[in-house]
This record gives sequence, C-alpha cells and structure tokens, in this order.
Amino acid sequence: MGLAGNASEGLYTPVTSTTKIETYGFLGDMPIFRKWIGEKRVKSLEEKAYQLVNDDYEMTIGIHKNKIRDDNLGLYGPMFQGWGQEAGALKDRLIFDALKNGHLNTCYDGQFFFDTDHVINGVTFANTDADTTVQPWFLMDLSKPMKPILYQTRQEADFNMVTDPTDSHVFKTGEYLAGAEARGGAGYTYWQLAYRSRKTLNAANYEIAKQAMASWTDDNGENLGIKPTHIVVGTSNAAAAKNLFKKQNLAGGESNTYDGELQIIEAPRLL
Repeated sequence: MGLAGNASEGLYTPVTSTTKIETYGFLGDMPIFRKWIGEKRVKSLEEKAYQLVNDDYEMTIGIHKNKIRDDNLGLYGPMFQGWGQEAGALKDRLIFDALKNGHLNTCYDGQFFFDTDHVINGVTFANTDADTTVQPWFLMDLSKPMKPILYQTRQEADFNMVTDPTDSHVFKTGEYLAGAEARGGAGYTYWQLAYRSRKTLNAANYEIAKQAMASWTDDNGENLGIKPTHIVVGTSNAAAAKNLFKKQNLAGGESNTYDGELQIIEAPRLL
C-alpha cells in the first residue's frame, strides 16, 4: 500500500523554481538539539553548491479535424482528460527515476546520493550496501519536514489545442494540434534520510540497513536519530515487503515483530 495520491506523494520536498537552474546552498549537515552549556554554539549553514536543472517536457499529437467530427464514440474526450493524469505520472516518473539512479547521481556533498563513502567530520558512512543481482529496495525516514527527494516545478503542465482553421498548419494539413508542456526536475536533499539495499529483502538484511541508518551522526558526533518509516519497493520485492511488514504471524505461526513497523510504497517504475 502506498501513500495517498500519486505513488510518489510524501517522498519529496516540493520547491517552486523561478529560474533555469536552482542552487541549493542551505544543504549541509543536519542540525539537532544539544545541551545548552555556556554560550550557544552557533552552527553556520555550510554552503553546498548543489544545483538542479529544470528540464523541458512536452507531448504533442496531431488529429485530423474530420476524425474529431466523425468521432461518434466520444473517444477523444476521455483521451484528452487522461492527459491530466499524465501530468501526475510525469512527476512520479522523475521522482522514482531520481531514486532508482541515486547511486549514479551526486547530491550536496559531491558524492553519489547512495554511496559507501559519505564523510561527516572525518567519519565515513554508507547509505548503500554492496551490489548483488537482487533488485534494490529503499528505506526512508519520512518523519522529517525535509524529505529525501527534491522536486522543483518551474512550469506546471500547460495544455493547449490549436483548432483555428486559419492557422498555417491546420490550413495546410487539416490537422489540429494538441499538446502540453511542463518544466521541472527531481534531485536530492539529505542522503541521511534514505538507504539503498540490493541484498535479499528479509528480516536479517532489514536489520542491517536499519542499524546503519541508526548509526549516522552529525559533525559533532551527535546521533541524528534516523529511523526508517517507509520502504519503497518495485514489483520484484513487493511480496517480500508485505510478508515482512504486513503479516501478523510468520510461516511457523509465531508472531511477526515487524508487522506494521514500516509503511510500504510500491513503485511501478521500479523492478
């Protein structure tokens, strides 16, 4: 079971973009409370030149005017209505592609978002394990205001149709043009909010990933208190996720201590 709305809902922090490339300089170490002794320790936000480019997207079709006139079955109306759903599907696609390719794309610290050598104050942390032949599954801490995926919108999907008989294209071809344009991009915030595993999805490997997340600290050595709340899986890991987190009893009849511990987000774009 996923979150309400589109499959990616709740995975990302939305940002309204105002330029071709957005620079996110606030991304640095995650601040947490410390005991106040003496003067306050002012924690400056470390500037990280993480940039995210807005890409252009479009879909355009040509329909001869006579086909619309002869559309006795009313097929074109539902087709155009479906384009609104495609706008939401575009966001899902970009967000899940960013997640799927996080081991190939860099984040604010210059490392791949999922990497084995993120460095905090001289200490190396990993938010991914060694690759195997198993399709990846992802643990997420979605309890924080900042979500692991960043989605910026430069232009919401804008739908238009050219039906003016004096338009040069319509006049020459008799073909109406219908299409939509959108601009945006998906990237990353804190790598500390996510873990990628390509080990078999079972209780033992889930514990390994969960304990890795629990070990992460800030640049003062203070534990960040990261705990997964959701697991994102594709079709190949969906059944294993349900067996682990949505069954009250194990195969032998004993209680399943992991039942309900995580919410499951099924991502159709992941295998």
